[in-house]
Amino acid sequence: MVNWFASLCVLAGGVSATVAPGFPVAASPDLDVTWGENEVSPPGELIPRADTADAPSEISTPVWTQNGNGILMLVDTDVPRNGTRVQLLHWLTANVTQPSTDTQHLKLSNPTLDLAPYLQPSPPVNDTAHKYTLLLFEQPANFTIPARYRSLLQTRIGWDVAGFVNATGLKPLAANWIRVQNVTGSANATATPSASATPSASATPTSKPSDYPGAASAMEPRAWLGTAVVAGLLAVML
Repeated sequence: MVNWFASLCVLAGGVSATVAPGFPVAASPDLDVTWGENEVSPPGELIPRADTADAPSEISTPVWTQNGNGILMLVDTDVPRNGTRVQLLHWLTANVTQPSTDTQHLKLSNPTLDLAPYLQPSPPVNDTAHKYTLLLFEQPANFTIPARYRSLLQTRIGWDVAGFVNATGLKPLAANWIRVQNVTGSANATATPSASATPSASATPTSKPSDYPGAASAMEPRAWLGTAVVAGLLAVML
């Protein structure tokens, strides 16, 4: 006999919120991440902005056991722009590996070689908490940045996660996300990508949010999807 209760639990638990609600790219399972002294658990934890001054100190995953390289990407999907919210690339680094002595913890490449150096999460002062999703991808052989995304590596604002993934053929392996709110810091409205802050929301956008393939507004949170699946199965059985 089928254990319906167990099946429902698996279906509900299988839709893990490893990316932020509305994020345009799906990924699971969880990527284990430590920012400063804060181990992110559960996904979506609100952590102090001070803990994000530097890139995560530890990143690990049990799902990647091959000898190749990986790519890490950190994206804020809540940057205010012209009455809406757009994406900002906070970090993009390639050639991530797993040391032979540790098959779970990831070894990051030289930070000076990052494709987009790490920017500390710095939402506008007293804005709602921003959502930051960190993804691990398998790095394809001869990986290169498509020409149309090279300028965005500098400006960061108007990043397009779904379009970039489609253009490069990247396959998400694992992910996690955090929330950060700026309640005491400076808005740093004149910050540039080389500074540890979100670029000015008044800067000219590189593209409109509605032009993004797979825009966040077109996708419901994965946790909601799990609830719908469970509810549908319950309706069939009852």
